[in-house]
Amino acid sequence: MQTTVQRASFPPGRRVLVTSDIHGHADLFRRVLRDAGFGRDDILVIIGDFIEKGCQSLETVREAMRLCAHYTVYPLMGNVDIFRVSRILSDDPADWQSYLAWALHAEKWWGGSMLHEMCGELGIAGSPEMDLPAAIRAIRRRYDKELAFLNGLPTILETEDMIFVHGGIPHERLDELTGQDCYPLLKYDDFIKNCPAFKKWVVVGHWPVVLNCEKIPCANPMIDEKRHVVGIDGGCGVKENGQLNLLILPEGRMENATFLAADDLPAVTALADQQEAPATAHIHWGDHDVAVLERGETMSRVLYHDLEMNVPTQYLFEDHGKTCCTDVTDYTLPVRAGDTLKRILTLPEGMFAKKDGVFGWYRGPWREKDK
Repeated sequence: MQTTVQRASFPPGRRVLVTSDIHGHADLFRRVLRDAGFGRDDILVIIGDFIEKGCQSLETVREAMRLCAHYTVYPLMGNVDIFRVSRILSDDPADWQSYLAWALHAEKWWGGSMLHEMCGELGIAGSPEMDLPAAIRAIRRRYDKELAFLNGLPTILETEDMIFVHGGIPHERLDELTGQDCYPLLKYDDFIKNCPAFKKWVVVGHWPVVLNCEKIPCANPMIDEKRHVVGIDGGCGVKENGQLNLLILPEGRMENATFLAADDLPAVTALADQQEAPATAHIHWGDHDVAVLERGETMSRVLYHDLEMNVPTQYLFEDHGKTCCTDVTDYTLPVRAGDTLKRILTLPEGMFAKKDGVFGWYRGPWREKDK
């Protein structure tokens, strides 16, 4: 698919809300918009990856379509969106089989896929033995509007001051990018770490911002004022402890940016103060090979990049003959009694938690927060 650029003029004074990587979490999408008080005077930009890795892909697409019909909304293409839709609309049975194979994998990891959702509504069992050609024909007929919506999304949105794109751009000469293959701009891995400086603000999703954190992981939007780049992917759906971020630009100005976030983690109340303690490292996807020095029942001692640290034993796993560790840090959070924490993992040695988007350990007493 070719790169397309949509150009828009945002009226001065209007609030601009930006989110990305909803990944089939319609409830979180609605919650964060509700918490922000989203209304007809606002402008909403959705920077791709509406579907997959959650169990509400169809609901998310339909909610986005509804918002587009009644509000000022600019939806953009994501790499996951184009990859799945292109498989369904392809005339090559190998592409259909590729999507089915991925969907069966997704069912194990995330509990489902958009393919399973569509088949479920059609009364078709999404299994390796399914009549895939017949299912694809039925899906195209039943979901023509949803597929057309996703397939017709532009790659880039440019305004007077900002450029929005799912993955990233190599430069600001957008006319040179128009008509080229859009996929490298949608799946632009590690863009923020390697991108140049820009004149306009470039706002991206795709790459969870937590992967850019060296020792203390944080899922909140990352704003680089020197290079004019902003990453807003909170890892929703991709990480078990991820969140859906909503960047809020009062009067459309990045200088006054704030944000809201939503996740499904249980909230607890800390009952004691805790002093901050430094982190040894942040083990994360893509760089998670470790050597086990001492394996314990609940916590193990590992060697990571010549650094020794303790990690939850249940976070250790084998991958292609190597021992790896799920994303974790040994950072100790600064906590005051009464603070709200989001509980990720509870062990005798303490609670691995998230406080205001920052991950770390809390070792004091706590109670479940009233719902």
